[in-house]
Amino acid sequence: MSDIAPHRTTPVPRDGAFAFRDLHLAALSLPVIVVAMFIFLAVTKEAFLGYSNLYSIVFALSIDAIAIIGFTYVMVMGEIDLSVGAVYAFAGIMTGWLMKFGFGLWPAIGMALALALMIGFINGYLVTRFKINSLMLTIGTMIFVQGIVGVLTTMLVGGTYPRDFRMLAKTRLFDINVTILAVIVIVLLLQFLERRASFFRKLYLVGENPETAIVYGIRSARIKIGIFMLSAFTAGIAGILTASRLTHADTQMGLGLEFTLVTAAVLGGASLYGGRGNVATSILGLFFLALILNGLILYGVEPVLQQFVVGFLLVSAVLLDRLFNRHRGTR
Repeated sequence: MSDIAPHRTTPVPRDGAFAFRDLHLAALSLPVIVVAMFIFLAVTKEAFLGYSNLYSIVFALSIDAIAIIGFTYVMVMGEIDLSVGAVYAFAGIMTGWLMKFGFGLWPAIGMALALALMIGFINGYLVTRFKINSLMLTIGTMIFVQGIVGVLTTMLVGGTYPRDFRMLAKTRLFDINVTILAVIVIVLLLQFLERRASFFRKLYLVGENPETAIVYGIRSARIKIGIFMLSAFTAGIAGILTASRLTHADTQMGLGLEFTLVTAAVLGGASLYGGRGNVATSILGLFFLALILNGLILYGVEPVLQQFVVGFLLVSAVLLDRLFNRHRGTR
């Protein structure tokens, strides 16, 4: 089945790439801020430029960058998926739980990702079929999945994951973790597709102007369901890699991830009102947050204050997004 209704023949507009239009000032200035933050930490903290410190930042970033891919596109559609942190933890811990009961590594990963896709499908179907607010719906999904995660974690408490699983995140190519190389390739590919592929023109049009999308016969419900599934899938992959890196079931895994992703995406130019967003700039937003948190650790700032800083950035980013959309006369 095509994403365009059969009785429509009018083509989707081709007036530029939606992915790079209307980026607000915060997103445009983000690269400058990131460079300034990097220089500041390099000058003030000698340990910051240590290879192990920088590599650990990039490695952790490469895993969370996978999670923000689908999440960014959900925001492009004007929706939100607050269940990503729970799905992230669920997929990782479910993989370890299945392996404990005799599954091989790849069958366990396949089953965990299939369950993550099912959660994404349910989110997307309920949002589109019953017009449920995605914020409220995915809060409910988050709580439900967190309950399952709690049960699985209790069953695995005190043990470590099988060796095959523990080694997954350590896989290297040319002495570089595969996740870093994979993210670079994925981002370059998505940058090309966001400018060229018709699917992305439809996706951005659905988020930017749902009424116009209907006029052009775009089946927005089908696209939304697919993107919610993508969000759950990428969160699941990132969660599996994180669980492999942790080597054991952790009750704190994935907690607060959804707010980190929202903050990074909005700082990167995505809008809570839809129609804007780009994976590369969302990842740059993640890198900015990683630099701040790493700097706070190097300066010995208490963890509670670290949460305060992230919360402040989230509020500021949301406020800027609101002011920008008011200036544009939208929403």
